[in-house]
Amino acid sequence: MTIAKPLTPQDVYVSSTFNPASLNIYHLGLHLDIDHIQYVVSTIQHEPLLIRLYKNRDGLDLPLFLEAVWQQDEFLRKRFARGLLLLDTDKWLIVPAEYVPDGQEAAYLRAYYGITSEEGAQAYAYKKEILRGSGAAILSLVPKPLEEYLATRLSSFHTTHTAFRSLQLSAYIQQNHLTHRPFRGVVWLFLGRFYYVLFQNDTLIFINQFSAATAEDVLYYLQGLHNLLGIEKTQIALTVGGYSGLKPYVATVLYRFYGGGYRDLGRAFPPPSTLKEAGLSVEDVLPLTFVGADTAG
Repeated sequence: MTIAKPLTPQDVYVSSTFNPASLNIYHLGLHLDIDHIQYVVSTIQHEPLLIRLYKNRDGLDLPLFLEAVWQQDEFLRKRFARGLLLLDTDKWLIVPAEYVPDGQEAAYLRAYYGITSEEGAQAYAYKKEILRGSGAAILSLVPKPLEEYLATRLSSFHTTHTAFRSLQLSAYIQQNHLTHRPFRGVVWLFLGRFYYVLFQNDTLIFINQFSAATAEDVLYYLQGLHNLLGIEKTQIALTVGGYSGLKPYVATVLYRFYGGGYRDLGRAFPPPSTLKEAGLSVEDVLPLTFVGADTAG
C-alpha cells in the first residue's frame, strides 16, 4: 500500500496522569469518518487521558488515511485492554429488526440503495446491529477495501456504526440520567454534524444525522421534529454531548428553550480537574468510552 505523507496530529488533551507505558490497562476509542480520525485513551472508569485528532486534509480514501495515521502514530499500534471503533459511513438506515431477518441485510440494503449490479454489490460489506430490548436495528454498508483494511489492522477492536453507538449510548443516558418525561432526547455532536436520538418513554421513535453550523441550527431541527410529532417542550427531557466547538452554545440554547427539561451531563459524569481546566468535559468524548456499551446494546 502506498504510504501518504505524514499527517499533523492535534493533541486536544493530555492528562498529567497518562502513562504511555501502561497502555495495556487502558481503553482506546476511535472515531473515523471521511474527514477525521479522533481517538481517546481512557481508563476503565471512563476517564479520558489522551484526546487526539487528525484531519484528512488531502481527501485520502479511508484505508489510506488510516494507514497514514497508523504508520506514524505509535499508540495505535500498541495493545490496549479494550478497543472500540466507530465508523461514521454515510450509507446506513434504521429498521425494525424483524423486518430484516439475519442473512438478508445485503438484499435489503441493495434494494434500498438501488445497487443492481453484482459488481456494485461486491463493493460492500453489509452489517446489521440490533439494540437489545428495542426491536431496532441499524443496517449499514461498509466499503470492502475499508473492511479488509480494518480486518488487517484493527481486528481486535469492537467495530460499530456511529449511528448505532449513538443509539446505544442514548438508551443508557435516557434511562439513567434524564428527567422522567414522556419524551427524552439526546444530541450527539461531532464538529459540524450531529445525531439526534428520541425516545417516547423507553421506546425509540427517531434517529437521524444532521449538519449544523450554529446552535440555532440544532434547535431548528429539533423543534421541527417535535412540532411535526406534536410534542410540547414541557413534555421533553433532553441533553447534549459530543466533541464540537458548538457544544457549549448548543447547551445554552437548549437550556434557555427547554428550561427544567434540560440536563447537564457534566453532573452525571464529572470531569477530572485537569480536563475541566482544559475547557473540556467527559461528555465531549463519551461515545468513545465504553459507558453504556455492555448494558444497552
